[in-house]
Amino acid sequence: MRILKIKVDLKIFLIIILYILTKNIKVFAISFIFILLHELGHAITGIILGLKIKKININVFGLSIEFENYGKERLNNKIIIDMAGPAINIITFIIAVIFKNEEIAYINILLAIINLLPIYPLDGGRIVKNLLLKSHNYKQVVGYTEKISKDTLIIITAISSIVILYIKNVGIFLVILYLWSIALKEWRKNQIIKRAFQAIQNNT
Repeated sequence: MRILKIKVDLKIFLIIILYILTKNIKVFAISFIFILLHELGHAITGIILGLKIKKININVFGLSIEFENYGKERLNNKIIIDMAGPAINIITFIIAVIFKNEEIAYINILLAIINLLPIYPLDGGRIVKNLLLKSHNYKQVVGYTEKISKDTLIIITAISSIVILYIKNVGIFLVILYLWSIALKEWRKNQIIKRAFQAIQNNT
């Protein structure tokens, strides 16, 4: 019998405490609801494509879903699934604008923008990676994806640092910190992949 794995990142409890102390728990709660809606978009799209959920990761900014396989149209299915989450936030943003709910509109457009950044493993980074895999080999794509992620993070960090100085929003700092943490984790994985490719080349 297939067992669904659920992994909880304990840092989520530290973030909740921080939001409570800074009296931003309402914003966190609303954001969390729409992050779940975002991930539900990924999940439903995957199920529609006939995929099975393998793992659910509950982390600082909500949860992420992994599928067992992506079928024959692997790259196309991945791209469609990755686009589904931000699409849900954009649709919600439009609805919120129509009904003049500024708070919900702001949260959803922010979630859409953040997730569409070309930083792996965000949705935008995954989309870029899978598009590149259509015309480049895996080794090249690993290098391209890492460079795009680094350049984007440096630019975003520089801009955000200026913004934080003016509006003193702890939420922006947390987002940037989170983006760097997930990117650094992926770069460490990339180093292992690069060493593996180098070892193969040396043995041939």
